[in-house]
Formats: sequence, structure tokens, C-alpha cells
Amino acid sequence: MVLDILVIEDDADTRLNLRDILELDDHHVESAGTAAEALGRGDLSRFSAVILDRQLPDAVADDLLPKLRVRAPGAAVIVVTGYSDLQGAIAALRQGAADYILKPLNPEALHASLNRVAERRRLALAKERSEAAFRHLVEAAECLIVILRPDRSILYFSPFSERLTGYYAREAQSRNFTNLFIPETYRDSLNHEFERVLGGQSIRGVEVPVVCRDEMRRWVVWNARPLDDYEGGPAILAAGQDITAVKLAQQRALQAERLAAIGEMMTGLAHESRNAMQRSQACLEMLAEADRDRPASLDLIARIQKAQDRLYHLYEGVRNYAAPIHLERRVCDLREVWREAWSELGPSREGRTVTLIEGDTSVGACCSVDVFRLGQVFRNILDNALAARQDPVEIRIHIEPSELDGQYALAVVIQDNGPGLDAEQRQKVFDPFYTTKAKGTGLGMAIAKRIVEAHGGRISVGEGGTPGAVFVITLPEKGTR
Repeated sequence: MVLDILVIEDDADTRLNLRDILELDDHHVESAGTAAEALGRGDLSRFSAVILDRQLPDAVADDLLPKLRVRAPGAAVIVVTGYSDLQGAIAALRQGAADYILKPLNPEALHASLNRVAERRRLALAKERSEAAFRHLVEAAECLIVILRPDRSILYFSPFSERLTGYYAREAQSRNFTNLFIPETYRDSLNHEFERVLGGQSIRGVEVPVVCRDEMRRWVVWNARPLDDYEGGPAILAAGQDITAVKLAQQRALQAERLAAIGEMMTGLAHESRNAMQRSQACLEMLAEADRDRPASLDLIARIQKAQDRLYHLYEGVRNYAAPIHLERRVCDLREVWREAWSELGPSREGRTVTLIEGDTSVGACCSVDVFRLGQVFRNILDNALAARQDPVEIRIHIEPSELDGQYALAVVIQDNGPGLDAEQRQKVFDPFYTTKAKGTGLGMAIAKRIVEAHGGRISVGEGGTPGAVFVITLPEKGTR
């Protein structure tokens, strides 16, 4: 490798001899007779090597070396001297000298020293090119790439990782990767995989979610391999591909299969239940005829008939989950609808400390809705609130004016004093078959969403940061104002 070399030597003959020796190897050589002349050059940074006489008229190498390291940071400095001075050699090397050669100069020794300088420079340039290529590749890759120390502290965090997680590299660096990004239930398994990597193995296809700044989870499939030496120590190179969209597609396909199976099952169940309900209805009618002079019995019979009607509607609702919802609208007071739903939950509230608190009753609450269907929505939300926490349970419900697609609307806000919803629950609460209960189909809130949307309305989870869970049902007023 050809080097740009600066010779700093006060003896003119020695300068000429050095130039002749160096130019035989095709090196480019410049020279200076004093420290001041050398430091006065404006191109010191271009030199890859400096041959420095230890004793100059205006400076010694010990004083000049720190200045050269600042002005020519890429140059290897070879100190030459006419004195065999062990302490001086040690001092020069401590100041950053690459080598120390005695006069009279041995051309072979100088040649060997410059070869070592050239080799180090070649390796440094190769490393720079390799790192530049690596960074270019990494920064262009549409995947998460992180480099971790054995203690899981982050050394490198790629631009795509920033975009996906919402964390800047400067925020993530030096922090523990698994503690910052991996849900607690997955940390032990991923750390076990990382230990395998540190043991010299590569891992592929490890699926672990990543928690982003907004608390949303993204599913990522990880590959990782060991790095024996990265910035002075062993490290883990991990690359992760975001497969969230694939996961969601798989879940939708699974849900479609489950819905088809449920629809088929419910068709038969609804048929058989219809026959049984018709028989029980006939018996209830005969019982009502027999007890027509007993008001209390008639009231009980009417309540049984009403419950049977609702049961039939529920069977039909699940059977026709994937079919369009047909509404039977009438103008009614929304407060009456949720009060009826609350009354029907009486058995669930029996023996418990439960309070339903209604807000300002002066706000208009009339709306054109399917009373049965909307009652089903209120029952689902209220029942979930009852199940969310131990007593005392407090549920607040009120109506407030709102807007929907530029039109006047009414918003029913329901808030409980339970533990609230985490990020995953907020995202999935309306998904079919998603449930946090030990029992249940996970269809309740999915059906509620379809019912509200069939009314031309919207159901959503309230803003985070509030105590308990908040649901907002927004319905178009349909000209009843």
C-alpha cells in the first residue's frame, strides 16, 4: 500500500536519505525541518504516517506527539532518535507513537515498520468499508436489527426499529432490550434463546411480540447469531421480521372457520330449540288459561314467556352472526332501554354491593332504535362491568350530545370502577371470540359492535388514563330531535 508520509527531521542529509529510501517503495514523501514548520502545514490530516525526529531544535517528540494526534489523527507516528533511551521509547509509545527506531536508520527496520503501518491502515479501511456496507444494508432493510451485549444492553438500534417501535435509537441504546421491548411472559424464553446464541449457536424462527411505545404489540419472528468481536467484546446480532399482518390474517381465517362451524351448529340447535320452545309456549298458554284468576301466577307466566322470547332471539342472533342484522326500529327513551337491561341483570346483582349511577337526566335521550337489539348491547357492557371487579361495584352512565358523520347524535357513556383495559384488551375487545372471562364465547362485544353499526352508530373504548373501563355508544338521532 502506498502511503503519504511526512518526515520531520532537522538534519537535511537525513531528510534526503529518508526521502530516497521511502520513494523507492513508491511512497509520497513531504518533509519539514522543525516542529513549527510541520504544525504550520494546512494538510497534516492527509498524511497516513509521520517519521519524527525525537529531538528537534524547537521541540521534543514528547511535546509534539499530542499535537500531531489532534492535527493528523489518522497518521501513525514513528519516532527516530540517535540515543538508546528506554524511558524515552516508553514515553513515546504511551503518547501514541506507533514505533520507535534508533539512528543510524536501518532501511530494513524502517521498511518493516512502515509495512506494519500499511497493514494496519489496510485493515482499518477494510473495516470502515465493511461497517459502511453493513450500515447501508441495515438501514435499507425493512426489519428490526439490534446488536446486544451479553447483558442484553442495546449497542445498535436500526432505523426500521425506530419506526416500528416509536423509540429513537438514542433512547434505546444502553437499555436492556428484553425489559424494554419484550412482554414479561416471553422474556425467559427469549433470554434462553439468547444464551444459546452466546454459546455459539444461531437461532431462527423464534416468534416473540414486541411492545411499542404506544403499548401496542407487534408480532416479530427473530433470527440471531453471535458476533465474536463487536466494538471490543462479544455481542448478539438479532434481526426481526414484523409478521403482525400475517398473524392477523391467520386469526381472521381461524375466526371465519369458527364462525362457519358455529353457524352450522346453531342452525341445528335453533331448529331443535324452536320445537322445544313451541311446546313450552303451548304449555304456558294452557297454564295461563288455567290460572287466569290468579294475577301473581299470570305475572310469572308472562315473565317466563318474555325470557323464552329473548332466549329464542339470542339463538337466532348467534346463528345469524355473519348475516345482516334486520332492525325493528321505534322511537324510545334510551334510558328506558338500559334500565330494562339493568333489571334483567337482577339475578347477577343479587347479594352484591352494586350501584348504577345515572347522569344528568335533563339531556334529551329519545332515539330511533331496535329496543331488543340495543338492550342486548347494554346487557353485555353492564354484565362485563359486574364481572370486572369485586364489590363494591359502581357503574356510571350518562348521555351527552355528540356528532356522527357531521350529523347530530347522542353518545351513551358507560364507565365502571374496575381495573380498566390494557393495550391489548383495548385493541381486541370487539374481536369475535376474544374474552378475558373464564367462561363465555367471546362473542358478546363483537355482536354489540355489529348491532350498533347496524343502527348507523359507533361503539368505542373511551380514552385511556381514566379509572375503570369506558365504553361510548354513539347513535344517530334519526330526526327525532
